[in-house]
Formats: sequence, structure tokens, C-alpha cells
Amino acid sequence: MPAIKATIQGEGFPVILIHGFCENKSMWFPYANKLTEHFQIICPDLPGFGESPLPNKDITLEEVADELAGFLSEIKVEKCVVIGHSLGGYVALAMAERHPNLIQGLGLFNSTALADDEEAKHRRNKSILFLKKHPVSKFIGPFIPSLFYSKRKEELKEEIDLATSIGLQSSLDTIIAYTEAMKIRKDRFELWNSLPFQTLFIGGANDDRVPLKIAEKHIEERANVDGYILPETAHMAMHERKTETLQMIQDYLLKVV
Repeated sequence: MPAIKATIQGEGFPVILIHGFCENKSMWFPYANKLTEHFQIICPDLPGFGESPLPNKDITLEEVADELAGFLSEIKVEKCVVIGHSLGGYVALAMAERHPNLIQGLGLFNSTALADDEEAKHRRNKSILFLKKHPVSKFIGPFIPSLFYSKRKEELKEEIDLATSIGLQSSLDTIIAYTEAMKIRKDRFELWNSLPFQTLFIGGANDDRVPLKIAEKHIEERANVDGYILPETAHMAMHERKTETLQMIQDYLLKVV
């Protein structure tokens, strides 16, 4: 794979913030700017997003996890905490499975350790068929706003517009490749439950991508977890609840580092 592009800020224990689907490293910059007081914050672009090129059209999340681990080795990171939003959480779990000695803490942000069920796989197949017939803008235009809580869309218009503009930078090949990779990803819920350190889980009570029952399962069935379910919040908690989620991340990092 080609080299990962990333921003690295601050000094201290390394914390890796992994963006989600149709996002890039810039989504984490407001968090990175606050967290660098105590930690080294590394925000990578996943292959195909932002400044990191897509290596091939048959990418797997395991390959992405290995590439990130290789990048961290190159910059001399031996231990880190990794926090991922949505797709980024899937990659974080794959890293924990394949490179366990690297990970000292792990956070899922509007994400899940469960594999896609048949309904979710069907939705992804429909998305792939749509993408093969239409330009990226036709997909991103309705997709990004649908990730926000419907009753707060006017209040969050600036955040929605920003997330949409970032999403529009994604290439068609990248969106299709990751849609397929997410569809076939492994179930890692058993791994989530067996991680030997304190974890973090942030969910939205109105997130239809990671429904409330699924979010609660990640908190209730794991012993050592800082678990939060945010009211009137959907799949973009980092945009919908900036102040609260930043504090949750800070509190968590001070426990595990």
C-alpha cells in the first residue's frame, strides 16, 4: 500500500484518531487542537480518503489496519490509544486483533464491533448499485445529512454543510471499495468484550446506523468501559455534541495513559 498521510501534533503518549466513512483527518482537528496539551495526537487519512491514495479497489479493513500499524511503526510509535468514528472504529478493532501489543486503549465512536446483518448488507449492495450509476454528489448530498439527528438539522446546518463538503472530496472508487469492505467485515464483538484494558464507547440515542439496543449492548456486556449514550444525537456525535464528547475523550484518556 502507499504511505499513509497524517497530521501529528503535540507531545506525550500517542493517541490515534481515525475518521469515518466519507470523512478525512480534518474532522478530528477541533479535538486534536484541544488534546495536544497532554498527548501526541495523530490523525491519519485512511487509504483512499484525504491525502492518502487508494491502493486498489478490493481493499479490506484488515489491510487498512496493517497499513496503519506499519505507519505507526515507521514513526516509532510502540504503544498508543486508538479511537475511531464509525468506519474508523471497525479499523481500530481490526488493529487490536492483528496488532494487540500496539494498543493500550480503544474507543468506539458511533461504531460497532458487530458485523453487518443481512439487512445492512442489502443496504450496502443498494448503495453500490446506485454509485455505479450516479456521480458522487448524488450519493453524498442526501447521505451526509441523514447521519445527523433529524430534529436538530437547522441548528446543525453549519456542521452538516462542513461534513458534506468533506464527503464530496471522496472519490467514487474509494466509496465503493469501502462500502464493500464494510459489508464483508468480521464480527469482532467477542474481541471487544475480551480487550484487556479500559475502553470507551460513545453512542447516539437516535443513531439508526448503530441503533440504541446495539449501542447499549456494547456497554452492558463489557466490564471495563466508559460508556455514554447521548440524547437527541445520531451518527455524528463529534459534530452534534462537540463539547460533551471532547470531555468524554479527555476523561477516558486520563484513565488509560
